[in-house]
Amino acid sequence: MKFALIPIIGALQATIATATREYTDALGIKHTTDKDKPKIVTWAHRAVSMSHYGLDATQLLGVYGEWGNSGSEWDAKNPTEESNFPADPTIEETKLLKEVVNLSPSCGNEYCTEFDMDLFKILDPDEFIIHGYRGSAWAIGSIISNVTEFMGKEPIFMEVSMDGAKDCADDGYKQCQGLSMIEVIEEQIELAEYLNLELPADFDEDMQSLCTSAKNFQEDMEIAHEKGIRLMPAYLSGSGTSYFADTKHDMVLRMFEELGMPILHNGACTNKTVCPDNYFWEYVPKEEYFNSCVGNITEGCNDNVLYPVDMWLYDHRTTNSVTNADFAVAYPDKAIIAGQLEFWPIGGRLVTPFHAAKILDIVGSTVSGAKRLHAATQCTNADVSSKPHKTTGLAGGEYACYAEDTHNEAYFKRCKSTGNTGNTGNTGNTDSDDSPATSATAILGAMLGIITFFGLI
Repeated sequence: MKFALIPIIGALQATIATATREYTDALGIKHTTDKDKPKIVTWAHRAVSMSHYGLDATQLLGVYGEWGNSGSEWDAKNPTEESNFPADPTIEETKLLKEVVNLSPSCGNEYCTEFDMDLFKILDPDEFIIHGYRGSAWAIGSIISNVTEFMGKEPIFMEVSMDGAKDCADDGYKQCQGLSMIEVIEEQIELAEYLNLELPADFDEDMQSLCTSAKNFQEDMEIAHEKGIRLMPAYLSGSGTSYFADTKHDMVLRMFEELGMPILHNGACTNKTVCPDNYFWEYVPKEEYFNSCVGNITEGCNDNVLYPVDMWLYDHRTTNSVTNADFAVAYPDKAIIAGQLEFWPIGGRLVTPFHAAKILDIVGSTVSGAKRLHAATQCTNADVSSKPHKTTGLAGGEYACYAEDTHNEAYFKRCKSTGNTGNTGNTGNTDSDDSPATSATAILGAMLGIITFFGLI
């Protein structure tokens, strides 16, 4: 009798290891797997990000797309030195990319559409995880139907811009709220559970670092508000048109504003013939920004400008041009001349608690150390973490007042209680009490207890 029970116990243990797991992606598609460790192919930046959640070469079969970021001088095809772009992978992080198959071998740092479908079929992954933006696949939309037909199921779609991705294409974005970086981090924790990844030992430390960095950032932003400092995120050009960003629909800008940054909202240019806009950018010709200049645009006529920018958040793709000393001559804005500018890693790229904390640490102290350069303007009361604000934002040229009670508490919910954040919550353990694996473990435990009680083993 005792030996007859051994196969039963073994079968239950196997059930635990292969309990069916579910994951609903940003398009609302439900995915299921009963594989213990599903093998995957994903975008290179996503692979690097997920390595911080436990992904390694035992589950990662291949990657596609660019490894670095546009504008970076880092040699993505032969990465032997560290990049000066914080959103580029480190040498250590590229080791994983080198271990697996590259489906886009010609890609470097620029936007890249290369994808080797034949090689993908040879890899035959259990899951294909794609990088999505506004409900569409980043760079590889043309091959998605072929992938779906080959795999017999749709890929897992990971959105980085707007909540409710499937409804946000075209003009639908006007009804969609932007995602904050912590929300994408939490989504990747859920994906890690679905893939049955084992969170690294230092993941909890990274979450606690993010808690500390978020609190420090709040303190820096409170100082910035007291000084009357205002910031503007933009892709700046020394000639022609610059592009001013919509704070609502970028995960990093959302993180900044939801932790107190006084960011100016775009849309102040009322002449839409010369300043058209789209889902994210306001197109601002140089002459329209320096609207007091007649003829030559120089430092002598930069007092009255379209926006009272005391500090720029420059799109990191423009790092090498904007940080060049000659840029202040080409774009003689007060903040540029004063050197009051800091990088903004548009789209996050590497989305982990480690990288979020790193961004906050770099930007926060720079902002609090800046000086007000333009006449003071009044802030606007706003609930910066609310759905209405993340959907419609503020009028052009306005910025939200500092109010901690409106900040995004999700940045603190996994903090260990330290007495300085006013928040307690999950300390990094992402296991769900009612997960299939947990339920199966409970059943096995109960059965073993009964069997032991009756002396059957």
